[in-house]
Amino acid sequence: MIHRLTRKKGSVIAFHLLLLCSVVAQNSFGASNTGLSTGTSLIAPRVQDSNIYTIKDAGLQFEIPKGWKSEVDKNVVLSIEDGAATITFVVEDEYKLVIAGMKEKLKEELADMKSTSASKEDTHNGMTHIGESGSGMIKGVPITWSIDVIKASKPVTVLTFGIQSILESHSEEYLKFVASIKKV
Repeated sequence: MIHRLTRKKGSVIAFHLLLLCSVVAQNSFGASNTGLSTGTSLIAPRVQDSNIYTIKDAGLQFEIPKGWKSEVDKNVVLSIEDGAATITFVVEDEYKLVIAGMKEKLKEELADMKSTSASKEDTHNGMTHIGESGSGMIKGVPITWSIDVIKASKPVTVLTFGIQSILESHSEEYLKFVASIKKV
């Protein structure tokens, strides 16, 4: 059971790391990344006008900033700049296994992967929050990642990763997005 869960959650990471690698490769060769996510995505993303999204089975709600794209399958995935940065929400009671699978896949894909902050527990909008962040490289491009668990009605594991400069250029809207995450 443990291996099945970590492989299943690792495949979510693998798909989005592959998408990120494609964006990095296009940026490295000066190609435009316009349309990348619609061409490589299993589900056509849609552009959101600042919109409230609820993950009903987890009792979690957040506002998707204008211009970000969202995909909903079993998981909710938000993307910035055609996949240069993604935020993946995984609802799973066995969140420790999800975290292990995510870290395993990140270690496989990122060169020089390291944690820049130890895992710590605090609260976010009245919910228990556990978070860890770090960095790495893909094809010489700096990558930032974080794994967060938010305990709403059910635990929600959130993987944020992307090209460091892209995440930095969207930091203001990212902070507003994080502040909007709440239990419903």
